[in-house]
Amino acid sequence: MSAAIDFLPEVAAASRPKEWETLRAKAETHLDGKSYPAPKAEDWKYTDLAPLKTLAPKPGIHACVDIRGHILPESRGARLVFVNGHYDPHYSNASGLPPGVRMLQLASASEAASALGTLATPETCDVFANLNTAKFADGAFIYVPKGLQVEPVLHVCFMGAPDGDQATCAHPRLLVVLEKGAELHLVEEYSGQGSYFTNALTEVIVKDGAELRHERIQLESPEAIHLCHLRAQVGRSARYFSRTISFGARLSRQSPHVVLADEGAKVHLDGLALLDGQQVADTHSIIDHTQANCSSRQLHKAIGDGQSRIVFNGKIFVRPGAQQTDAQQQSRNLLLSEKAQVDTKPELQILADDVKCAHGAAIGQLDPEELFYLQSRGLDLNAAKNLLTYGFAADLLSRIPVPSLRKHLRQLVMERTNALTM
Repeated sequence: MSAAIDFLPEVAAASRPKEWETLRAKAETHLDGKSYPAPKAEDWKYTDLAPLKTLAPKPGIHACVDIRGHILPESRGARLVFVNGHYDPHYSNASGLPPGVRMLQLASASEAASALGTLATPETCDVFANLNTAKFADGAFIYVPKGLQVEPVLHVCFMGAPDGDQATCAHPRLLVVLEKGAELHLVEEYSGQGSYFTNALTEVIVKDGAELRHERIQLESPEAIHLCHLRAQVGRSARYFSRTISFGARLSRQSPHVVLADEGAKVHLDGLALLDGQQVADTHSIIDHTQANCSSRQLHKAIGDGQSRIVFNGKIFVRPGAQQTDAQQQSRNLLLSEKAQVDTKPELQILADDVKCAHGAAIGQLDPEELFYLQSRGLDLNAAKNLLTYGFAADLLSRIPVPSLRKHLRQLVMERTNALTM
């Protein structure tokens, strides 16, 4: 492995379940000789990895954290918590779930080995996803059996924290499997305090007729670096609804890759990023239509202030034979500062001739006429800016069906937009 990434921690052999070893060995092979992606690489030309190169984190230790502000009443206590990649039994609880539902730490879930790495294969992953496979110490495994509807919202929370003045790193892993006709609502959350590096990988398998509603919340520390890969496969007549909210981290990158693997699959892949200062938020997504009669919707919104940078590259593939595909993609961006930047590139690659596909991108600032209208109704300039900025994000937040989470995120947006527009 290249010296440039040697600082990332090894996992003690004694703590590795034997079922992982073949997968780990393949990932190590694909890492051999690899280094950080260079700026000349097309997928990284707008995202500078210099902050990660200078962070020099060490292996994260289990630390004490306060999760009181992250508890979701709708979960009824069904929660797994990991701190710096280590399972925290004090704050975790998987009791009271319906019979057959599995919500376990990966290190004790040998039954997860047959699905682990089947989507995020070392041959198809980039250097950071393979680093996760080679290095992760633990993670969460969620399994819902055939035909079962899980009522509590399941919550998986990954927390980061430094070790004194030293930055740390962790490689969180999440594997979710829904059998035929199962239904689940999942909240996957990342947050923390201080300086650390999170390199996460999530695999989602939604089998025929199943439905997964998946909220992905990134509220990392302003000093943190967050990279997260998502690999999802959606079966026949299955439904996968995913929202990614990115408010934290000085540098964050989301890389969702969703495959509509059989007829009738339906996917919604939405995102919202809210940035200020010198934050960078990068989204590189792939929605892959491989079969006929499938539909996808993607709406990505971003708000940038200060000297922040927004990057969006969304690719939709329609494979040969994927007739009757219905795919729509929108990238909408609001810049509040003359120094904020956005690079947006929605893409369609269509290899079938009977499809309905559309994409678009919009970049703008607050509308002077709308500001004037609100001021004419008695609002001062800052209040008018705040209201319009909040309204830009509110329609996407309103789709989050977990009331306590929706309320919390709305409050965060109100606080941030008020600060941004002052």
